[in-house]
Amino acid sequence: MGFLTKKTLAVGAACVLAAGLGALAWQGPADPADPVLPAEARAASAALPALASVPTQADAASATASAATPGQLAASGALPAVAALKALKQCYYADNCGLAGPEGLEAHFAASRAIVAQLKALPKEASPSEQAALAREFLAFPEGHVQAEALALAARLPPDAATVNAAVAALRESYDSVLFRQAFPILQQWQQQGLSAGYEDMLAEVLHTGGWHAAQAVAENLTPFLNDSNLARFEAVRGQLAEGARKNALSHSLAQYRLQRSGG
Repeated sequence: MGFLTKKTLAVGAACVLAAGLGALAWQGPADPADPVLPAEARAASAALPALASVPTQADAASATASAATPGQLAASGALPAVAALKALKQCYYADNCGLAGPEGLEAHFAASRAIVAQLKALPKEASPSEQAALAREFLAFPEGHVQAEALALAARLPPDAATVNAAVAALRESYDSVLFRQAFPILQQWQQQGLSAGYEDMLAEVLHTGGWHAAQAVAENLTPFLNDSNLARFEAVRGQLAEGARKNALSHSLAQYRLQRSGG
């Protein structure tokens, strides 16, 4: 009985020892942070650099966009036309559009070109009422190319008194004969639809005190805007002009009206 007891104890001890060795073997390799890891190995593990993220094309585009000025974004087509026009107008007056004109052209001219491009794109993106409001706004812009494009936009829209008034006000302040020559057929179109308020005063003022080229353009193209009620006024203007090309052109326009009126 005693032999059996000792044998059983010996076998039991052997089993416990074997189980303990098996558990140690099952644990696998030691964790680098385990205190039993040699100091050199822990130091080398800590010194390994973290993996850096690789920049993507989207990241580069985002960085470029964030570095661009509002004017550059607007000119690039990254903004809707309405928002682009607002941004370009603001940066034009602040002189910070950050645009370089082709072949070294002055920055304001580059901004004006961008505004013209956005006005051309406007019909695809804005309602007629939005287009009319922006046409009126940019008719007052201090650059002839922009005014001309705004006038062209207005001519394609249903006419209204507010737009006609904006065009008349712009022409009154303009020295640009090209703008006037573009405006004459549009003014006639509006006049035929009963929208000619302000024409007479504007034309007489430009003839009398306007810039040379603008006044000459008016003198040469006045006939369609003459009528029996304003003929005497323009005759009086002619009498106040000095001899020269402007007076000669106005005399010819007045004579043309009289000829038309007489059926000639």
